[in-house]
Amino acid sequence: MIFGASGSQGLASPDRHHFKSGMTVNTSPKPRLLFLVTESSYFASHKMELAAAAVEAGFEVTVAARCNDPNMFAGAAFKVIPLAWKRTGSILAAMGALFADFLRVRKVIAQAKPDVVHNISLKPAIIGSIAVLGHKTKVINSINGFGYVFFAQSALAKAVQVGCGMILRLATKQNAARIVLQNRDDASYARESMGIDGEYVRLIRGSGIDAQHFNPQPELKGSPIRFLILARLLNMKGIAVAIAAFDLLRERDVEAELVICGSPDPGNPSSISESLIEGWSSKPHVTFKGQLDDVRPAIESCHVVMLPALGGEGLPRALLEGAAMGRPLLATDIGGNREIVVPWETGMLVKPDDPDALAGAIAHMAKHPDDRARWGKAAREKVLGEFSSELIRTQHVALYREFIANSEGR
Repeated sequence: MIFGASGSQGLASPDRHHFKSGMTVNTSPKPRLLFLVTESSYFASHKMELAAAAVEAGFEVTVAARCNDPNMFAGAAFKVIPLAWKRTGSILAAMGALFADFLRVRKVIAQAKPDVVHNISLKPAIIGSIAVLGHKTKVINSINGFGYVFFAQSALAKAVQVGCGMILRLATKQNAARIVLQNRDDASYARESMGIDGEYVRLIRGSGIDAQHFNPQPELKGSPIRFLILARLLNMKGIAVAIAAFDLLRERDVEAELVICGSPDPGNPSSISESLIEGWSSKPHVTFKGQLDDVRPAIESCHVVMLPALGGEGLPRALLEGAAMGRPLLATDIGGNREIVVPWETGMLVKPDDPDALAGAIAHMAKHPDDRARWGKAAREKVLGEFSSELIRTQHVALYREFIANSEGR
C-alpha cells in the first residue's frame, strides 16, 4: 500500500516524460487497472469483490480514493493511492474545485500508468475522463445514478448537465470510454438525451449482492409493523415525504413504525440539517439510528424495506440488501427503484413526492402479511437471478478483458 504525508497525498513525483507527453508506458507483464473513486469507505463496501476478481483475472490493480483509515485495506492484493478530493456543498463550489482535483488525478494517472481507468460515480468520471486526455488509457465511466447534479433544476445545474454530457461523449471518442449505467432509465438517458452512441453504453446493474452474507430471515412476529429506510439523510431520498406519510397514518390510527438508518452528508447540497432531524426524532412513531457498520440486524428487525427517493438513483443497494434477506420492498416509481421493485411481485411502487400515496401503500403492507411473505420470497429470488455478486463481477471483468484484447489486437 502507498501512503504518505497528507500534503502530498502520498504521491511520488510524476515521471516528467510521461506527464509532459501525455503518454504512459506499462512495463509490467500484467495489464494495469486503476479504480478512481471518491471515498475509500464506499469502495470497501461496494467494490472490494470486484477488485479481488480483477486481481484474480490477472490485472495489476490500484485504487485511488480519499483514505480516512490507512488500515482499511491492510492485506489487500492491490495498491492504494490516497487522493484528497475536495468536498463541496454546492454545484458552484464543486466547479471551483475542479481544477485542483484535475491536477491531483493527473498525478495519479502519471504514477499508476494504467491501461484501463475505471472511474466510479459521476465526479471521478468527469475529472478522470479529462485527466486521461492525451493518454492511450482506456476508460470505463460507471455512473451509479446521476445524483443531485442531474436532479437539480436550476439554470446552473442544467448548464453543468450539458457540460457533463460533452465530456462523457468526448471520452468515448478519445479513449474509447464505455459508460456503465445501473438501470435502464439512465441508459436510455445517456443515449437519447446526452447523445452517447449506444455502442459505448453498457448496462451492469449495480455492485452485486452476496446472497450468502445477506441471507433470508423470517419475519418478526407481532406489531406494529416496522418500515426501514437505509439511506444518506438527503432531501432527495424522500425522508421528509416518509415522515409526512407516517404522520398521516397516525391520524388514521394505522399502527406502523418508521426506522431510518443513515447520516447527513454535509458535502451534498441535498443534505438534511441536524436541527430538522432532531425535530423528527421527537415523533413517537419515528426512530433515527444513525450510520450502521452492518445493516443486517436492522433489516432482520424490520418487516419492509422502503426507499421513497425523489430521483437521481442508480440501483439502490439498500433495496437489494433488503430483497436478499427476504423483505418486501416499498419504493417510489423512479429509475433504479424499478429494476428491483416489481409492483405486486416484489413489493409496491408509488408516485414520488406524494405522502398520501405512500401512506396508502404502507397501510396496505401493514395489513396484508400474506402479501409481504409472497413479495419477500420473490424479491430474494430476483436478487439470486439478476443481481448476484458473481454475475456483476463477471460482467465487469469481461469489460476489462475486452479492452485489453482490443489493445493487443491492434
